[in-house]
Amino acid sequence: MPVSLNFVAKQLNNIIVPAALSILLLTTACNSPEVINDLSDDSFALVNQDSTSIAFPKDFRGDILVVGFIYTHCPDVCPIITAKLSNINRELENSEGVHFAEISFDPARDTPSVLKKYMQSFNLDPEKFTMLTGDSVTVDSALNKMDILAKISYVKNSEEGQQSYLMNHTNRILVMDQQGRVRFEYPGSVVPEKNVIEDINRLR
Repeated sequence: MPVSLNFVAKQLNNIIVPAALSILLLTTACNSPEVINDLSDDSFALVNQDSTSIAFPKDFRGDILVVGFIYTHCPDVCPIITAKLSNINRELENSEGVHFAEISFDPARDTPSVLKKYMQSFNLDPEKFTMLTGDSVTVDSALNKMDILAKISYVKNSEEGQQSYLMNHTNRILVMDQQGRVRFEYPGSVVPEKNVIEDINRLR
């Protein structure tokens, strides 16, 4: 029995349309990054470089937040991370709705005034960048929530009795969405800036 062209067309339509829809849904899902860590219900009481109280990450909701972790006595990795964040901000074609924050591992030494000087040494725009510190218990709680580790690794005592130390710490940059959820994470000192910029734009 001959098969009509209309019948064939209908059968192909029944196959092609659902298949195309499935591909579209799969592509959309792939373009929507998974939530790595949800901090949308968290609020850690920290202070910024001006000694202003900051609820982290609550006070940044509504913005895409790029977060680095540093301490100002760090001789190697931390300055690279800060420079990368500065480069990312500068290279963004549209930085509206994007903010940058750096949390210190070392609240004992990184007071607000110390963080402000560190910030100024990198010429960071205070409208776009926030440096954060606080009491050690709260800072540790915030770091633990984000799976960030830091510990003193080397202690040196001077002849004057003053103590200095270095720290081993996680080398990471995070990107949070507008709800305070971590959507991307990178090895902080080596990730290409363009990779972070591409991911920021995926969240817009």
